[in-house]
Parts: sequence; structure tokens; C-alpha cells
Amino acid sequence: MRARRLGRMLAGDEAPVPPPHGYREIQQEELSRLFGRMAGARLVGLPPFLAIALWLAWVEPAQWRRVLLGATVAALVVFFVVEWVGWRRRGFTRGTVTRNLAVAIGGVSVVAFTTGGLASPFLYVSAVLGVISGVFVPWPASGLLAALQIAVAWTLAGLGLARVIPDLNLAAFGGGPMLPVPPAWVLTHATVLSIVYAFAAGAGRAVRWSFDRMVRRTAAAQDDSLRSHAERAEELTALSAEIAHELKNPLASVKGLAGLLAQHLPDGKGAERLAVLRREVDRMQSILEEFLNFSRPLVPLALGDSDVGALCREVAALHEGMARERAVEIAVRAGAVPVRCDPRKAKQVLINLVQNALDASPPGSTVELEAEPASGGGARVRVLDRGRGVDPALGAEVFSPGVTSKTEGSGLGLTIARALARQHGGEVDLAPRAGGGTSAVVTLPGRAAAAGGGAA
Repeated sequence: MRARRLGRMLAGDEAPVPPPHGYREIQQEELSRLFGRMAGARLVGLPPFLAIALWLAWVEPAQWRRVLLGATVAALVVFFVVEWVGWRRRGFTRGTVTRNLAVAIGGVSVVAFTTGGLASPFLYVSAVLGVISGVFVPWPASGLLAALQIAVAWTLAGLGLARVIPDLNLAAFGGGPMLPVPPAWVLTHATVLSIVYAFAAGAGRAVRWSFDRMVRRTAAAQDDSLRSHAERAEELTALSAEIAHELKNPLASVKGLAGLLAQHLPDGKGAERLAVLRREVDRMQSILEEFLNFSRPLVPLALGDSDVGALCREVAALHEGMARERAVEIAVRAGAVPVRCDPRKAKQVLINLVQNALDASPPGSTVELEAEPASGGGARVRVLDRGRGVDPALGAEVFSPGVTSKTEGSGLGLTIARALARQHGGEVDLAPRAGGGTSAVVTLPGRAAAAGGGAA
């Protein structure tokens, strides 16, 4: 049991279960932010270490040490600056981190070799790199980096014991092939360094394991919260739909009684007030009907062969009375455009768009309906008006429920229209019209695309 738990910790996995939704995105974002801060801190902390290394190269008489140490320091500076710029542009990737740490460990190893081997003070930097590799690098690669650090420590110990380089030790530290210490000190030092490097890598993996557990729990809690919110929203939608449905019958009774009363009243204030009452009831019924269309689930499509041009003419005929009251004309320019759709729902899409166009059109203007075959099959219908146009501040939010620029609008017409069009596999888009106004474009797919009756 403990062995399996240790294996999961080293691998960075909490349990053999699929991660919750959003776990990978949160993990990647947080690791990228953490790596960015460490990369910035590296640029701040690196100059003092490199300055010490360059000073040692300057005061040392050995020419090979100066050349190798100077070239290593210059290469590290260029590499880390380039990598930092790349991170600012591309973000965090696992390959980038592994490459950075491998180069950093290699560079520190070379610097340690040129500044005294096992007696170099720069060997302590490798312990920090071991923790970082444990946090950011997956377990097999982080284990290999730790093994590389341990191999470097024993290689430097072997060079010191073999005395193959006469001036390995810095002149500032006494010179010679190694420090004036017995071989037992060299072996003990290498052993302790090996333990420190292994512990650093393990500590880094433990930190990463704890970090992943925290992110997993955060994503799971977010999922639970969203699920609970969705269930509550579904309950409220069903309840509000039921309330709206129950209100329709009393409103119909009020409208009917107002009509009966109007028949027995002479012209005057009383008749005017009843007319206002009936108009308000009509408006309330229209809002309730739109809300019910929005709240109830979209029923499956009843697909059939239809003529979009004929649907445009039917919708125009339905709105002749409304257009006449507002001194607006409706013009239809549409030939026979066959398409496979649910004619009742396609007609509802056009009704919503035409009503919006009539509401936005000033007196004396014309609402135009144009239908034509779409490229690749299907149909494209444009509903054009000369109103004020869509508020640019709304943007895509104009299709969200409740968003409207009309003082008496419900904000559901465009939402329902787009949902019905997408159920067919089509789309509804709004765009500014040249010369002022709005162009509402409905696209319906060809027969092959509409045959499945997609979901909104």
C-alpha cells in the first residue's frame, strides 16, 4: 500500500481516477505562473553567482580555467535570457522546463569543475536545482536529472582522488590537485552530496504531489459547485415556466372580459382605458409565450422539404398589419429556395427577426427579406432594416437571454431564434448594414447536414 502511494507521489498522480473537468487547465496555468516567477527570480539571482565565478576566473593564473569559465558563464547568460523571452511569448511547456534544468545542471557542473571540483562552493546550487526539477519535471526525467547530479559529484570526487589535474584546486584555496584533506573527506563529501541531491529531488516531487492534489480538489469543488448551480437553475427554469404557463389562462380571461366590456361602452375615456388594458394584456401574453419557448426544451425537428422563399412571403403577410400601423413597408425578394428543415421552427426564426426589424424601423422605411441559395447547399435569408443598429457595446451578448436594447423587450427573441437555427445546424448573425441599420442573416444547411437534426 505504501509502495503504491510512494509511486503515485513520485509520478505526481493522486489516485488512478480521471481528473475532474478543468484540472489540466488549472494545473497548466498555475505551473506557468510559478515557473514565470522563478524564471524572473533566476535573472535577478544569477548575476551575483556569475560575477563570483568571473572574479575567480580573473584572479586565477591558469589560462584553461579562464577560457572555460568565461565561455560557460557567457553561454548560460545568453541561454537563460533567450529562454525567458521565449517563455514570455509561448508560455509554460514541459519540454522548456526540462531543457532549462538540464542546461542549468550542466552549466553548474562545469562551473564547479573549473572552480575546485568537489571543493567548489557552487555545488550547493545543484541542490536548489534538484528541488525545482522535482516540482516541474515529470518523475522519470526528474530522476534522471538527480542521477546526473550524483554522477557529477562522484566524478569530481574521482578527479580529486586520482590527482589527474595538477591545478584542479583554486590557487585562492591553496592550489594543487585537491584540497589538503584525506581521501575519507572526499568520499564522505561525495556521499553526503548524493544524499542531498536525492532528497532534494524527492522533496520537489512531494511538493508537486501536494500541489496537484490541491489543484485536483479545487477543480473537483468547482465541478460540484457548477453542477449544483446547473441543477438549481434547471429547477428554477422549470418552476418559472410552470408559473408562466399558469398565468396565460387568467390573462386570456382578462382580455376576453375586457373585450365584452368594450362592446357595451360608448366612445370615451372608458373605452380608451379598456383598449390600453387589452394592449397591455397582449404584450404580457407575448412575453409569456417567448419565455415559454425559451424555457421549454427544444423538441426534435420535424424535417421536411420546404421553400424558404415561400416562408418569407408567409411571414411578411403575417406582419402586414403591424407594419401598416407603424408606417413601415415589408418587401420580399425571394425566389424558390428549397431546403430541408422544420418549417414551423424556421418560420419562428423569421418571425422573431422580422418583429425585431419592425420594432427598430423608423416610419417611412422598409424592412426587406431576401432569400437565396447558400454556397455549398442550404439557404441564406437576410432580414434588413434601417433602424439604429445593434449597440456595439453589446457585441455577442445580444444573443444572451434577457439582453435587449428595447424598453419593452423581453430579451428572448434573438436567443430563441439562434437556438432554433443551431438546432438545424445553421446560425443567426447580426451585422451593421451599409447606410445604417441592421442585417440579420439566417443560414440553414443543406439536406445532408440537416438530416440529423442537431441540438442547439
